[in-house]
Amino acid sequence: MTRTRHPVVLIHGVFGYGKRRPLWNTWSPYWPEAALQDMDANHLIVDVGVLSSDHDRACEAFYQLYGGRVDYGEEHSTQSGHSRYGATFETALHPNWSAENPVHLLGHSFGATTAIELYQLLCQDAFGVGSDHRWVKSIVCIAGPLSGTTLTHLFGLHDGKMVAHTLGHLIGASLCFWHRLHTHFPVLSNIFEYRMPQWEFVTSYREILSASSRILTSPDLALYDILPARRLERNSRLIEMNKPFLVSIATSTRSTIPLVECLLGAKLVAIVAAAVAHAWQGDTIELKTLSLFGIGALVIFSMLRHRIRRLDYASISVLTFLRVQMSLCVRYLHEIFDGFDHQEWEPNDGAVNVKSMLQPLQAPCPLYESDISSSSGSGDETSSSASTVGSFSTVRPLLSIEPLDLDAFGKPDDCEYPAENAIAVETEKLPLQRGRWYVHQVEKNHLAGTHFDADAPALYGKLLRLIATEFE
Repeated sequence: MTRTRHPVVLIHGVFGYGKRRPLWNTWSPYWPEAALQDMDANHLIVDVGVLSSDHDRACEAFYQLYGGRVDYGEEHSTQSGHSRYGATFETALHPNWSAENPVHLLGHSFGATTAIELYQLLCQDAFGVGSDHRWVKSIVCIAGPLSGTTLTHLFGLHDGKMVAHTLGHLIGASLCFWHRLHTHFPVLSNIFEYRMPQWEFVTSYREILSASSRILTSPDLALYDILPARRLERNSRLIEMNKPFLVSIATSTRSTIPLVECLLGAKLVAIVAAAVAHAWQGDTIELKTLSLFGIGALVIFSMLRHRIRRLDYASISVLTFLRVQMSLCVRYLHEIFDGFDHQEWEPNDGAVNVKSMLQPLQAPCPLYESDISSSSGSGDETSSSASTVGSFSTVRPLLSIEPLDLDAFGKPDDCEYPAENAIAVETEKLPLQRGRWYVHQVEKNHLAGTHFDADAPALYGKLLRLIATEFE
C-alpha cells in the first residue's frame, strides 16, 4: 500500500465518535480502523462534538491536532450563547502542523462540512498561528451534506427555528437531558459521550426540555448548519476553495434486503415461540423433543450470528424508513430556497439528499442573523456529480465538477480487499486539478465509508493511493 507522506485526518459525523468508543470502549469503531492499520495508513482520528456546529467542531479538531485548550472565539461564543473555552489537549496529534507539514482532511457525513469549516478557519488564521490554505492539501468528503439536508425539515426544523413537540424537539430534548445527566453521573460518559463542554453551564432541567431552551434555539448546532438554505448561503462565502484538491464520495438510494438472515431470524423466533407455547399451555415436552428444539435453535442462532457479523450494513435496508420519510417530506415541502427542485432533492441515502452530495450549490438565500454576525466565515462546500448535474437560474454550482472513477488509479498489488459495488464512471486522464470537485458514487447508504461498510477497506485503499500519488 502506498503510504501518504502527510497524515489524513478523519472527522466523524453527527452522533459519531473517534478513538473513544461507546459502552466503555467496547462498541464497534466508527472507522474501519483494523483495515487502516493493515494498510499502514498515515492517519489521525479526532473526536469532536456529537451535535456541535461546524465552527465548534472545527475548533476542537484543530486543537486536538495542534495542541492546547479549545478556544471557540470570544465573539463567536458571545453570539452563540455558550462558553468560550472547551477541553485541553496537552498532547498534539500533529504538533508540527504547518505549511511545510500539511494534512489531508477526510470527513464522513457532517464531518465533511466540518472539514471545510476547519479549512476556512485556517485560511483566515482564526487561531492566530500563522496558518493559511497551505496547511491543507486536500479535502475528501464521504456522504457529506454539502448543500444541506432536508432531514432537518423532517425533524421539524423550519425556517431556522425549532418547532415545539416535533420529532426534532423530542430528540433534541432527550439528548440534552442525557448530556445534563453526565454532569451528575460522570460514569454515563462511558456509555456515550457528547463532547459538548461549551454547553455545560445550562443546568436547569426545565430549560433543557423546552423547545425554547438556550441550547435548542442556538443557531450554533449541527441541525441548523445543515439547513439547505443556510448551507447554500454559506457556500457563497467560502474562500480559497481553488487551492486544495477536492473529492466527494456520493452514496445512492440503492439497498438490498438480507433475505437469508431474515429467514433464519424468523425460523429462530418460530422455534422459541413453539417451545414457549408448549410450556405456557402446560404441555409435557418429551426430553427428545426438547433436545431437538434446543439443538435446532442453537444451530440456527450460530448461523444467524455468523451471517449478521458479516453483513454489509451500508448496502442493506437499515435506513429505508428514514429514506422513505425524507422522500415524502420533500414532495410536500415549500420552496425552501430559490430554485429548489422537489424532484431532484427527493432521492436520498437515509440521511442526506443525493443532490446535496453531488453538486456544489450556492444561492442568494435569505441571510440568517447568526451568519451575518458570525466572524468565523464558516465554510461548506458542495460536491458534484457527472450525471446528475442540473442547471438553475438562481442556484448554481460553486466550482467546476468532474466525475471520478477511483478504479482508474489502479489497485495496489498488496491490497487484499476487493473492490465491489462501485459505479464505474468515465473520467478524464490525470493529473487532477486543484479547486475542481471530483465525484465518485457508490451504491451504498449513509453508512458508506464507516466500519459498517464491508467495502470501506477497498474504498480507503483507493482514496489513500489517490492522495499519495496525485495530491502529494
